[in-house]
Amino acid sequence: MRTIQYAIDSDTGLVISRVGNEFAWPVLDYGNMRPENDYPINCRLEKMAVSRIAGRYWIGLKWTKKIPKEIKNIHREFWGFPLLK
Repeated sequence: MRTIQYAIDSDTGLVISRVGNEFAWPVLDYGNMRPENDYPINCRLEKMAVSRIAGRYWIGLKWTKKIPKEIKNIHREFWGFPLLK
């Protein structure tokens, strides 16, 4: 059975999720940040292997279940899990 684990990056406050040996890591979309649209801050999730995370980043993750449902659902959709109601 697949499960999702959630963590908060202590450096950025961003929510990271893990399923098996992969992370869903938020990446800032710099390409859409332009003066004409007031520099919106948008992130997209990208998969990466757990082995790519350096020790410095790993230490900065605080594993928790206390994540807002809206953010959990973004990660659940990314991983192909049913959304929470």
